[in-house]
Amino acid sequence: MGRFAHEVKVANAMGLFDINTVAEDFLIPIFTIAFNCPDLCNQNRIKMNFPAIDLGCETSRTSIQITSDSSSNKVRETLEKFDTYDLGKDFDRLYVYVITERQRTYTSQKLTEVVNRLSIAFDPTKNILDFRDLVKRFFELTNEQLQSINRHLEVEFAKTDANLQFRDNLDAFLEVSRQKIEDEKRTKKYIPSVFVETSETKEEMRYFANPLFFYRKIDDDLRRIDLDYFNELLGMAKLKPVAGNLREITTLEVPNNLFELRARFVQQNTALETIQKDVSLFSRHGDHAEQFEPDDDLKGYWMVFRHSIESSGSGVFRSLENLSKKIGIAQAKIFLVTGMAGQGKTNFVCDLIENQFKAFEIPTIFIPARLLNDYPGPDRIFSYVRNNRFAPNTPTINDLFKLLDKVANECKKPFVIVIDGINEVNNLDGFVAELRVFFTALCQYDFVKIILTCRSEFFEHKFAGVFGSQFYDYLYHVQDLRREMSESNKSRLLEAYLHHFKIKAQLSEVADEFLKNDLILLRIFSEIYQGKNIGYVSDIYKGDIFEKYLEMKIEEFPTPSRQKVLHSLYKICSKMLEEENFLQISVEDFDGSERQIIERLIREDIILRREVPSLGLASIGVENVSFTYDELRDFLLAYYTVMELSGSHIAQVNDIFAKIPKWPIYEGFFRYAYILARKRNSEPVLAACEASDDFRNHYLNNLPFLSADIQTSEDVARVENILKDWTTEYELGQVSWFLFDKRDESEPLNVKILFDHISTLDDKESERFVRSMFFTSGDFRDKNWRVSVNQLLHRFNELSNNKKIGLGVPTLALVLHFAPYAFWDEKEAALDFFERHQLTPEVGDVIRACANAASVKVQSCLKEIAKEREEP
Repeated sequence: MGRFAHEVKVANAMGLFDINTVAEDFLIPIFTIAFNCPDLCNQNRIKMNFPAIDLGCETSRTSIQITSDSSSNKVRETLEKFDTYDLGKDFDRLYVYVITERQRTYTSQKLTEVVNRLSIAFDPTKNILDFRDLVKRFFELTNEQLQSINRHLEVEFAKTDANLQFRDNLDAFLEVSRQKIEDEKRTKKYIPSVFVETSETKEEMRYFANPLFFYRKIDDDLRRIDLDYFNELLGMAKLKPVAGNLREITTLEVPNNLFELRARFVQQNTALETIQKDVSLFSRHGDHAEQFEPDDDLKGYWMVFRHSIESSGSGVFRSLENLSKKIGIAQAKIFLVTGMAGQGKTNFVCDLIENQFKAFEIPTIFIPARLLNDYPGPDRIFSYVRNNRFAPNTPTINDLFKLLDKVANECKKPFVIVIDGINEVNNLDGFVAELRVFFTALCQYDFVKIILTCRSEFFEHKFAGVFGSQFYDYLYHVQDLRREMSESNKSRLLEAYLHHFKIKAQLSEVADEFLKNDLILLRIFSEIYQGKNIGYVSDIYKGDIFEKYLEMKIEEFPTPSRQKVLHSLYKICSKMLEEENFLQISVEDFDGSERQIIERLIREDIILRREVPSLGLASIGVENVSFTYDELRDFLLAYYTVMELSGSHIAQVNDIFAKIPKWPIYEGFFRYAYILARKRNSEPVLAACEASDDFRNHYLNNLPFLSADIQTSEDVARVENILKDWTTEYELGQVSWFLFDKRDESEPLNVKILFDHISTLDDKESERFVRSMFFTSGDFRDKNWRVSVNQLLHRFNELSNNKKIGLGVPTLALVLHFAPYAFWDEKEAALDFFERHQLTPEVGDVIRACANAASVKVQSCLKEIAKEREEP
């Protein structure tokens, strides 16, 4: 008991007064025995901030006030409140227990006066106690009662000792999570050098994980809101100003701990909501259910100032809304990041922990969710944490949260638990229930927070219900990390991948854009060409990339298993085609070696992924898989059809092509089946493709996927016929832009085909052709196609001279064919380039190439260029 009094005294000296509240529950089992109070309970559990007393027993009619303040004033206040609230009708005895140390005497005159007026008997020498007085009562107890008190003290101090040991070992405890980050690096799930942050999400995470440091940014934003100007505009329109002093909520006392910060946020948010409600009447944003309507005598003023007021009001409203969002993020307890596979969720959280959290010393537990599969339900998260040898010996999850909450308040930063990839946990239905229980416990503790990542489709199918109304107010959800990436960040990410995988390459603009906007393909591309110098890359063909990647991955298996790997993938394809289910298939009937292969491919999460189980009793315990990347799935299904079925199962091939128009994989499957059939000279599949009713549409859509090695003179003839066919403007534009981007004249299909065709057109035909190229669907204004021509010439004019010349003769010649249909300024700027560089070999070749153009307008452009050369 002396130890407990000493620890309270030390904690109070450090400003940690929450131990006084803990003392109430700590002392109940002891007082129940020592004071013979069988029904003693905490009155604050019955009613928050119960007056005068903390503990009470209706049976023995005994009440006890617990305090660390031993002063006469504190005792007097307690007695006065006891009488004020007429507690004498419920209790005959009142004790004041000082958990530190009572005064020697209580002779204050004011205290004596209150004692004399008290409705019950109270003797300061007998009713004001500390641990010494309590121990004297122990002499009157039986051995059994003493043993009961002793067991209680041993258990409670064992918890305290474990907590103290945990604080001593906190760095070692946190180091375990840092080791898990290193494991993620070794498995290449986290590649630090290719991480490019999404700055907006990182900023949001600062408010969430370190609010006591970053709350000042909220104050800065508050100071920037110009409510005075907005009120000045209202005054001009003879309207009442919006009440609310923003200065007051930016000059609040500096918070010293997380408790004070929370109170500060509540005060700020309440003020912001009030102002926001008033400003919303004059804003174009937010809820438009109620908009400002002036009285008749003010309508004239309103007409004059309405635009200015609504513009300013919209700005103020949006600023207030953003601030409320930041405060909401700072107060949130659950930060959820969802997105498709390969979008960088693991990289995001690992970088966050390794760099930002480490720099700010934010205590963090990192849990790769797949590791939870090593623990039995229904409390896998708690079991995982307890398995850390530095974790405290806490019997329940609430005990753990209580400890983490205290550590957080002591270090003035939330204690953050990070679980990456919750979709990777087996028995998802059971884990959903576990999360709900886990969140229920977590949300009771002020300063413990959690960050979760999950694949979008799993979240929608399995986890969305967990974050319903019960936890909605605690949640902040980032739905797509990559959607928030700027173009410059995408470029940096591409450069980082090439640098990390030591790839030397010169990417064309097309190839560059292709990789920047498909992160899974970028990862596959990088793994294939790791450590290689691949030179100039004009185009990237997905089918080639997929085939090379699959070959590489199969070769990583031991030689005897390689054929088994391919056949395991074929078996998945066969089941998908047979069951006409392309979302997921069960691996229940796969043998042990096949399942091992599948599990290894799932761990990499590039080829295969574990899938959301089907609903119903029949699916319990059955594992389902699918392909991670839909286009890779379509490629593999086509590859299986061409390589495995077309040789000896022609009837099955024809049956597939008869059914595919109704399948969701139709376009992707057709594309790769057609391309692979051409590469592998598979006559049955090629015949089935070309016999399709909509083969022409497929052919046009798949032109960009025909690599140079499979292009033929027949393709050239088809393309030339489409250019001559005026029946559909869409097809003509589709083929024209495909050719326009094909600058390599060594390929059969290239930009020269387009130039040769347009050179044969007279002015009327040329205008019609250019209009078809630049016309966009849904554009009902006849002249808007000229705007598109003008925009193309504007982009051309912004290029450096070297880049212009680098476009090649056919492309530069097309610029001259387009110029007559652009606006004057861009046309003249383009012609000026040709005039100034007409003596260079490249531009000279362009002028000679256009000399035979049938268009009079093009000939006029050539004369204008030549005239400039003739003038002195």
